[in-house]
Amino acid sequence: MRSSPPIPWHFTIDVDWVPGSDVGLEGLLDFCDRWKLKATIFVTGRFAETYADLIADCRRRGHELGTHGWEHGSLENDEDFRSASYDQQRAWIRLATEAVEKASGVRPVVFRAPSLWISETTLRALEDERYCYDSSVPARRFDCGFGRVHYLKYFRAPIEPYRLSSSHLRLPGHSSLIEMAPSAFLFPINMATLRVLGLSVMKWMVRRISRRASRIVFYCHPHEFVHAHRQSFPRNMSQWNMQGMTPDNFSTLDGFVEHMLLQGYSSTLFADSFSSALTASNVRPSSKGECFALNAE
Repeated sequence: MRSSPPIPWHFTIDVDWVPGSDVGLEGLLDFCDRWKLKATIFVTGRFAETYADLIADCRRRGHELGTHGWEHGSLENDEDFRSASYDQQRAWIRLATEAVEKASGVRPVVFRAPSLWISETTLRALEDERYCYDSSVPARRFDCGFGRVHYLKYFRAPIEPYRLSSSHLRLPGHSSLIEMAPSAFLFPINMATLRVLGLSVMKWMVRRISRRASRIVFYCHPHEFVHAHRQSFPRNMSQWNMQGMTPDNFSTLDGFVEHMLLQGYSSTLFADSFSSALTASNVRPSSKGECFALNAE
C-alpha cells in the first residue's frame, strides 16, 4: 500500500525585539535540530541588528528568514500597520529588511506584521520592497479580549494560500504576493494557546482546521521560553503572559510537535512549499518572475 504524502506544516517563529529573548531563540534552534524541523523565522530589525551572529546561525542551520517590523515588542505604542502611512510602513519594512540581510547575507522575502495588524497599505509597501509571501491576515481569528486580534475585517479571508487583492486583503486578487494566513479556529494555533488551553484542545483545533485547510501554520515566540525577569518588556505587557514564560514550555511544545509528526505533518518553508506547488494546475509564476503566486479565479 502506498503511503500518504506528508501534509505541509509551517513551523514559524516570531522574533520580537525583546532584549534577553536571544536565549529563547537559541533554544528554539536546538529544538528544531532535535526534531529535524525547518522553520520560517520572522525577525524584527532591531533584534537582527543586535544579535546578528544569531540570525546568521539561523540561516546556516537551513531556516527561512523573514521580517516582523522594526522594533515591535519593546514599544508601549506598538507599530501598527493597520493605520500607519505608506511612508512609515515602508520605512519600517526597509529597515528590518536591511538588518536581516546584513546579518544573514540573504534578502528576506517573507513578512509577518506585528500583532497581525495589517492593511492594504502594507501590501503596497511589501510589493514595492519586492516581498513574495505574507503570513499576517488573521483569517478565522478573534481573540475575545485575550490576545491582540480584536477586529473582524479579514475574518472571512481564505484559509488556503491565495494571491492578495489590493482592494481588500480578504479577497483573492492579482498581487505578486502569496498570503498564507496563520491557522486559527477563533483562537490561533500558537504557543500561547497551547500553554493556556493545553495539548488536547490544540489537537481538537488542528483536526477542525484540517477539515478545510490543506496545511497548518503554527507560531511561537522566543520570549515564551525564557523567564520574564530575564528579559526587558514594555510596561503594558500583560502579566498573565509574562507569568507563562518559562523554559518548561519546551516540554509542552515537544508534545505538540510529536503529535503533528505522528499525524503525518512535515515542516516546510514558504519558498519551498509554493515553488513545489507549481506542478498544480492552479499555480503559475508571478508576473515579476521573482515569486510564485496563485491564479486569481
